[in-house]
Amino acid sequence: MEIITKEYNVYDFSELSEDAKEKAKQWYLDDDFRPSEFTEIYEQDLQNIFPDSELKLQYSLNYCQGDGLNIYGNLDINNILNLPASGFCGNEFDDLIGYFTDKEIRTISRYSDECGMVIGLPMNNHYNYCCVDRISLAEEWENDLLWANYKNINKELLRKLEKYVITIIERLCADYEKYGYEFFYEVEDETMEELCDINEWKFLEDGTYFAA
Repeated sequence: MEIITKEYNVYDFSELSEDAKEKAKQWYLDDDFRPSEFTEIYEQDLQNIFPDSELKLQYSLNYCQGDGLNIYGNLDINNILNLPASGFCGNEFDDLIGYFTDKEIRTISRYSDECGMVIGLPMNNHYNYCCVDRISLAEEWENDLLWANYKNINKELLRKLEKYVITIIERLCADYEKYGYEFFYEVEDETMEELCDINEWKFLEDGTYFAA
């Protein structure tokens, strides 16, 4: 038996040429673990924003027709009513602070006692773009209230609530979609260098990952 030992010159990311750095970054971006990592990060973000809700992501971010990102599942009414003033999203929803008057909030609370605390956000069964505008919250709540013999139903408030939910979810979908394209297609040299240092990744001179 003969043992042959082959020696390699390996490099830290910071030591690579610009072309080699680009190849190393593409190796990282192409890794199969990236989709599950993205999903985990932003579904946890949704859990932090809407702690009493059960929401998930579906997305396809390949620069193709029908691509996009959709949030679907069960949304707690109180979670979304409290969101603008909660500070969870920075100043993203500052324009919606005070969207409802105190009287309107009390009315929504009374209606939700009859209609339920959960708003169903639809899954997109054909593509992956946001489809929250398909909800018929106003109509469904009106029917539930009529069934319960409510009088003088504030239909304008129901439409206002539906618009409010659509506005918030559409903004979040757009934000997450933007973050997704950055996540899957971009990585700064500084970030890549930090990842390589943490994980002790080494590369050949041309940027090929060296699996020791």
